[in-house]
Amino acid sequence: MTTYADRITTPTVSRTRVTDLRPPGVLADTWNVMVRELKPVLREPASVLFAMVQPLVFLALFAPLLPEVESGSALQWFVPGIVAMTALMGASFTGANLTQEIVTGSHERLLVSPLSRSSLLVGRSLKEVVPMLMQAAIIVAVVTPFSFDLHLAHVLVGVVLLSLFSVGVGALSFALALAAKDQDWLFWTVQQTLIFPVLLLAGVLLPLDGAPGGSAPPPTSTR
Repeated sequence: MTTYADRITTPTVSRTRVTDLRPPGVLADTWNVMVRELKPVLREPASVLFAMVQPLVFLALFAPLLPEVESGSALQWFVPGIVAMTALMGASFTGANLTQEIVTGSHERLLVSPLSRSSLLVGRSLKEVVPMLMQAAIIVAVVTPFSFDLHLAHVLVGVVLLSLFSVGVGALSFALALAAKDQDWLFWTVQQTLIFPVLLLAGVLLPLDGAPGGSAPPPTSTR
């Protein structure tokens, strides 16, 4: 026979068991947040292909117009620039998802969860590495048959650097989304104002070797 005391203690025991199943620690919380953010990408992999439209169009339009270089194909510097541009654009757009969650109220539900506050942003930022790797692999696979010399060791080093770059830019994008709160127009205004000057001045699409440079004034003697 079930007594009144059994009915009271049974829910408490079950809640304790559920809590014990959750692995503690910031690393586990970060992993859970990253998996949560990756599930929409895994359910709809076509979104990664849709994001590839602009880089592939840039390659198709500008690759035939690239000047000839003595060191080899001009794709050797243009393709890394396209990959870096893709990583920069994708990571800088991620704050828009956080803005949408702030507007709908789902971000507030995460704040009251037992997840650590730092893991909410770190996990989101690490999520950007996976789409970047997929997009970089697609770009390299497309351009390799067209006079692009593939150096696997250099590609791996570049991918590691771009992964760190994507995490940093994604964190800045999330910080901008938190500052803008529910004003999505403010997020897009700042993001679009900063992204294109960075692309041009960083030499991602155009090499800066031929850019006009100011001549330094001759040194003057103090004697």
